[in-house]
Amino acid sequence: MGVCGAPADFKVAHAMIHHWEEPCISGDKGSGAIFFSGCNLKCVYCQNFQISQQGQGKIIDSSKLLTLCSKLKAQGALNINLITPTPYTDLLIKILPEIKKQTGLPIIWNSNAYEKIETLKQLDGLVDVYLPDFKYFDDDLAIKYSQAPNYFKIALSAIKEMVRQTGKVKLDKNGFIKKGVIIRHLILPGQIEDTKKILAAIKDNFEYDVYLSLMAQYYPAYLAEQYPEINRKLTLEEYNEVKDYFESLKFSGGYFQELESADKNYTPKFDIHSIEK
Repeated sequence: MGVCGAPADFKVAHAMIHHWEEPCISGDKGSGAIFFSGCNLKCVYCQNFQISQQGQGKIIDSSKLLTLCSKLKAQGALNINLITPTPYTDLLIKILPEIKKQTGLPIIWNSNAYEKIETLKQLDGLVDVYLPDFKYFDDDLAIKYSQAPNYFKIALSAIKEMVRQTGKVKLDKNGFIKKGVIIRHLILPGQIEDTKKILAAIKDNFEYDVYLSLMAQYYPAYLAEQYPEINRKLTLEEYNEVKDYFESLKFSGGYFQELESADKNYTPKFDIHSIEK
């Protein structure tokens, strides 16, 4: 196995109707979320570490994945939300057309943006919505916390390709997303200046083409206790400073999480039985 820890077949840890994504994704009925096991980053603070780092999950074939997608649609899902799909790109390219045909729902590619351009180009026309993280500006932080050298350069190029494929954000009459890119950024405690640089880069490179989702949900998880500077939640002062800067940039569309979102109760409880049912 490689860095991501993914096997040759799909490995899935959880499938659920997810009500805690951005409003235009979860809406009133929820997003059809499928959590893949493994990850090409090694974030020391990962809130999903059981599946991203420890390999929790069940190996399934393409037929079973199709069945999971169909069940999520039957439960009222507004979309099919593929979470950490990058390690399985080669497999997904083959099955995405059938998923779209069977469900008729928008396909969301929910990733960390640490992806190759040539890989993303193979998804052109198969993915409707990209939901990438944009984690770091400073390369030292990317290496220290996620073992991801050149993260900013790679992620910026990847997101540009995502925007090229989908164009501007398009919502339906009910305000649910059908096409486009929503960039997520998780604010880390003590790293407010890095967050500001990321926000400025999004403003400079994308302006009105994307939505921005600024996330305040950080709480110390996994190995964060080994890094004293991030072994805490955001302070109210940090939160307000970032919010003021965010508002000063006047993004055309997006979201800013409330500070109360930094709660373990919002992290899904991964259940292998959700796949076996």
